[in-house]
Amino acid sequence: MRLVRLLLVVLAVVAVGLAGWALGARDSYNTPAADDPAPAPRDPATPDPTTRPAPPRPRIVGLGSEPVLPEEGTFWRLSPGAGLVTFVLDAQHATRVEFWLTPTGSSVSDLSRRIGQDSNGRDGWLFNWHYPNEPILGHLTVKAIGPGGTAEETVGVYHPAPAEQP
Repeated sequence: MRLVRLLLVVLAVVAVGLAGWALGARDSYNTPAADDPAPAPRDPATPDPTTRPAPPRPRIVGLGSEPVLPEEGTFWRLSPGAGLVTFVLDAQHATRVEFWLTPTGSSVSDLSRRIGQDSNGRDGWLFNWHYPNEPILGHLTVKAIGPGGTAEETVGVYHPAPAEQP
């Protein structure tokens, strides 16, 4: 009986070994055969012709206004009364720029409203905003949008109530 068990164990080990050889030692479609030469290493400076590089992300280089708005702390102060201000954006790799106004405070992101956009950057990214003669305390968020993603920059905007104006 003991001899039969020993013989069965030996047969099982041999069977497992042969199965491992049969399944693992053969060449697969992804590995070269032992007699195939190894492929030459690719130069990292040479672009891979099978893949395209990802488009670059937009980048905001500068944000300004015309007329130049005075700063009070971290906020730009709008001129008294109703008026016109032109926001000028220098953005690279953008195909569209959006201008959003969000009131200050917590849990107010749902109160954001798009006040303008520019989809023609050939003349620069510009937006003329006709602001009303009413108090404004908010954040102007500028979003540069392109095929590689989105870039944002935010600046505070302040317009005093008519009674506060000099």
